[in-house]
Amino acid sequence: MAWQFWIDRGGTFTDLVGISPTGQYVIKKLLSEQPDQPGDPTVRAIKEVLELKEEQPIPNGLIEEVRLGTTVATNALLEDAGEPVLLFCNSGFKDLLHIGDQHRPELFALHIRRPPLLARAVVEVTGRIDAKGQEIEPLNLDAALEREVQRHANAGLNSCAIALMHAYRNPNHELHLKDWLNQQGFNSVVCSHQICPLPRLVPRGQTTLVEATVSPVLFRYLRQIRKALGPSTRLRVMSSSGALQPPECLLAKDTILSGPAGGMVGAVAAARASGLSEEPLLGFDMGGTSTDVFHVPSRQSEDDWQRSPVTEIAGQQLMAQRLPIHTVAAGGGSIINSNGERLQVGPHSAGADPGPACYRLGGPLTITDANLLLGRLQVNEFPALFGTSANQPPDLAIVQARFAQLAKKIGRTPEATAEGALAIAIERMANAIRQVSLLRGHDIRAGVLVAFGGAGGQHACRLASQLGLKRVLLHPLAGVLSAHGMGHARQSQLRERTVREPLCEALLEKLRQLIKLEQTQADQLLQASGDLKSDFDSPTPKRCAHVEVRYASSEQGLMLSVDQTTCFPDLLKAFKDAHQQRFGYVPTGNESLVVERLEVSVVAPATQSSQHLSLPNEGWLPEPSANDEHRLAKVHWPNLGWKLVPLYQRDRLAKGASLEGPALILETTGCIVLEPGWRASVDQQGSLLLDAIAADSIITRQPQILANQTPDPVMLELFHHRFMAIAEQMGERLRQSSRSVNIRERLDFSCALFDHQGSLVANAPHIPVHLGSMGESVADLLAQIAAGEREPLSAGETVLSNDPFHGGTHLPDITAITPVFTTSEQPSYFVASRGHHADVGGLTPGSMPPFSRSINDEGLLLRNVTFVINGQHDHKSWEQLLHSGSMPPRNPSELLADLQAQVAANQLGVQALEALVVGVGNQQVSSYMKHVQANAAEAVRKVIPTLVDRAFSVELDNGAKLCLQLSIDKHQRTARLDFTGTSTQRSDNFQAPLAVTKAAVLYVFRCLVKDAIPLNAGCFEPLELIVPKGCLLNPRPPAAVVAGNVETSQALCNLLFGALGVMAASQGTMNNLTFGDSEIQYYETVAGGSGAGEGFDGTDGIQTHMTNSRLTDPEIIEQRYPVRLELFALRRGSGGLGQWSGGDGLLRQLRFLAPMSASILSGSRQVAPFGLSGGLPGALGANQLERVNGSREALKGCASMNIAAGEALLICTPGGGGYGAPREKH
Repeated sequence: MAWQFWIDRGGTFTDLVGISPTGQYVIKKLLSEQPDQPGDPTVRAIKEVLELKEEQPIPNGLIEEVRLGTTVATNALLEDAGEPVLLFCNSGFKDLLHIGDQHRPELFALHIRRPPLLARAVVEVTGRIDAKGQEIEPLNLDAALEREVQRHANAGLNSCAIALMHAYRNPNHELHLKDWLNQQGFNSVVCSHQICPLPRLVPRGQTTLVEATVSPVLFRYLRQIRKALGPSTRLRVMSSSGALQPPECLLAKDTILSGPAGGMVGAVAAARASGLSEEPLLGFDMGGTSTDVFHVPSRQSEDDWQRSPVTEIAGQQLMAQRLPIHTVAAGGGSIINSNGERLQVGPHSAGADPGPACYRLGGPLTITDANLLLGRLQVNEFPALFGTSANQPPDLAIVQARFAQLAKKIGRTPEATAEGALAIAIERMANAIRQVSLLRGHDIRAGVLVAFGGAGGQHACRLASQLGLKRVLLHPLAGVLSAHGMGHARQSQLRERTVREPLCEALLEKLRQLIKLEQTQADQLLQASGDLKSDFDSPTPKRCAHVEVRYASSEQGLMLSVDQTTCFPDLLKAFKDAHQQRFGYVPTGNESLVVERLEVSVVAPATQSSQHLSLPNEGWLPEPSANDEHRLAKVHWPNLGWKLVPLYQRDRLAKGASLEGPALILETTGCIVLEPGWRASVDQQGSLLLDAIAADSIITRQPQILANQTPDPVMLELFHHRFMAIAEQMGERLRQSSRSVNIRERLDFSCALFDHQGSLVANAPHIPVHLGSMGESVADLLAQIAAGEREPLSAGETVLSNDPFHGGTHLPDITAITPVFTTSEQPSYFVASRGHHADVGGLTPGSMPPFSRSINDEGLLLRNVTFVINGQHDHKSWEQLLHSGSMPPRNPSELLADLQAQVAANQLGVQALEALVVGVGNQQVSSYMKHVQANAAEAVRKVIPTLVDRAFSVELDNGAKLCLQLSIDKHQRTARLDFTGTSTQRSDNFQAPLAVTKAAVLYVFRCLVKDAIPLNAGCFEPLELIVPKGCLLNPRPPAAVVAGNVETSQALCNLLFGALGVMAASQGTMNNLTFGDSEIQYYETVAGGSGAGEGFDGTDGIQTHMTNSRLTDPEIIEQRYPVRLELFALRRGSGGLGQWSGGDGLLRQLRFLAPMSASILSGSRQVAPFGLSGGLPGALGANQLERVNGSREALKGCASMNIAAGEALLICTPGGGGYGAPREKH
């Protein structure tokens, strides 16, 4: 047997595990970049282990195999060090991958920053494939295209990416273009269908760009490694999916998360080796910058691991299969700071340079410093690697001084401040684990926490206690477990193909044939690479297949296992069971199911037997004594203070040894903190098992803080995080379980928590127009109950409301409200979710009629109607309700399914709040709801003195005016916003309900606050709103309001920002487009330019202000609806000029393939988005209808029409206004 090496090449360190021919392990950790040393550090480390000199070649046969996980591709992407790429796309889509799905990454940012396009240049080609894979326009590779391509080649662009519409259905155009480019001299050409054979052009195109950018860098590196290793050494590369691949079968995009994948494989292997194969496993890999977590259900095999099909990195959506690992920005380098009221940890990290404060390079306080201050890391046990000369120990004195300063600022002791920072970090990591386990319907109470990574052992006991876990496992190689995991990974082929056909018996037979075909091709690839032998008596590979099954109206499904014996009833039952397990309910009704895609994997037999780390056969457990100071450590514990505790060396603990906490256990790659109430024992594999022996550890017990006391800065931050986490978890449950494109794809929804009075406590930042407005709905419900107009609420009840005159925004936005009962017959709290439903009836499909004159024209009106009682939903009565009336909802089954999804989200919120009350007590939860509201109020008060009195007005296209007199009281730190003078309500539908007006005010003032404050009712406390009854911003019933919610709200934000002098007008409209018939309904909002402000330009083609919904992918919209997207591009030059220019709007053209009724509701067609401080206005928007004969007809901002097959609709969205007088060009 020859040597084997398992290597994880990270961004900062490279971990190496070598296995000698005799089975002994050799461990090395080295810097990944060593500019002062020749050659590759990985190869040099291998040669050092083999005792070879740098110039000596590696003898043939000395190394059997090298398994490598690498961040070379990741680093090239993050550091913009890849190849410059020339992108080829369909005509009309030059800007598509730059625009993406239109959403802005940071909801409250004035200066919106979007990730840059990876392509250096873009070439449009004519030719088109439709959604069925049919050619509707031939590919045109003419002389003009050849001249353009050669011009780019002469400029040094040699790497090409091709991303054409529906290439996954029919790749002929991409393949012909690739052959043509090869003939033009381009050798590196990447086609999107070869990178990912699945629909969704935007992420597939971005993935193709990433591949074209980083693959030359990765494969240059792999060729260097292969050359150094010699021809006899087998090289296998770890992929993000957990599979090993030969370089010739590898795609660079599949290595982006190879290190974490190795960690998950290694952690599961470690648990099984220690006899923990029956328990749920929770992985916890804590490093310097971030923490990776994962969950493996009890007895789940690798075949059934739920891989994630999409990964986001550097702002790019990658269609790359990866293991279900969740990353949270909490690591040893997470920065600790405070604004004087809340102690905050992260999300920013100190990195390696300057690093934590103790590194002696001027860095900030971090979690590492907190552990050092508390004695959880011992300064004398660190190597002397710090300071400018890298020869000093960590600086404990500066850590003590900096914590003393911070503690004085927040009124705590230094030790309490450091302990608080650890508690906050633990809370964030615990929430990440809940996201990958509890939120997916898994019970983890009997689970085992597998801790690894450089900082894992320092926090494992506390994290386990926070999660209610009783056992922790630490492998002997926990510090290099990602590298060790590569030794347990298997060579395999994972193959995908799109199906997108209705589930039926006939399809199952087709699937069986497809599975055989894909398995055969996978076998051939494994045989070609030498990983699978074709001999008759060779071990059989492991083969498995899964299908993603979804509802016909949805776009995301559930993965189900299939084989040659699976029958139709089996799949139906499996789908219902999986839906119940994941989401807590099964939708009523009989909507058909669709098989979205097929996934087939073939895993080669293991090439070697499992190997284990050699440990001494005998050992002794040190017994420290009081006069043996070097074997005692002084550590601070909550509620105990400073205590001397034993300090053990892990490599001197024999198998079977046992010790009780508190204690510190040192190892070569870190330190394990054994908390009081925990016992450690060494098993036969050399792994440490930590077991909780106290039901309520003194370390994790939280102090009870009385309601009348000043809020504790640590507890304030903890509860802020806890409340927000519940709202965000509700939102994720709603997204996953909803049926419609509107909620699931466009993410047009919000979730929130409220106190017993119905005041907003936490609103996850989803859609701004929902922010703050849901509280009005809850308040109306409580008012109705107090007035005796409806029965009091009961446990398990959910109420629906969308009444715009009682807290609603417009009728498609339906709010589901659920009470939370904890200590009395009255609700202690409330949770609510609001979703924009695709159709609730009314004059036009999509329930966005441009010419409604009354609320009765706009659809189903609900005011606090019970939807669920005692946990049960009366499906039949609601079906009858939704079919009644003169203009009922057009798709009641989808509406009911999405309402049930809202109920499921609320139930999750109820459970989370009940669990929080059980953990800390009702009084503390209620008290900190008040405290987080007061904290938000104070944050707004701090901004108010920077403002000045000002009057401002904005005119709408219909001639109405919005007026504002802003009055500032700097002494009281309050602001009065008086909208007197605003036009009275009109006969059209541009009235904005009072809830919308409040939401806009809340959003704008939140944008002024730089800190990440909780968004809640406290933000309103320093503000006085005067909104005359009967005006455009506070209408009386039965006024029509549909345009007020989506259009007037945008103008209102422009008014507010203009009055504050902060930024010029953004596009001032949502450009609402709806179309459909009795069977289908579709709704979208089209982005435009954002306004400029002092010091920043506006952003092109981005969602602004009161909306942030996504846009349906071009391939999905063409598959689901009888339309063809012909143009989606930036409207260059439409942004207003200024010292800082406004962002450009967009051009979007849809051609209809069947007769449809369509409606446009848009603004800024008559009155341009204003500039500020001398800046010029943005361009007006425009709408046009192209007839079948090619003639064009201008449409008004509000238009409703019947469109014939072959006609096209063009929407030109407005640009943003400029800020400051334009500078003259010389």
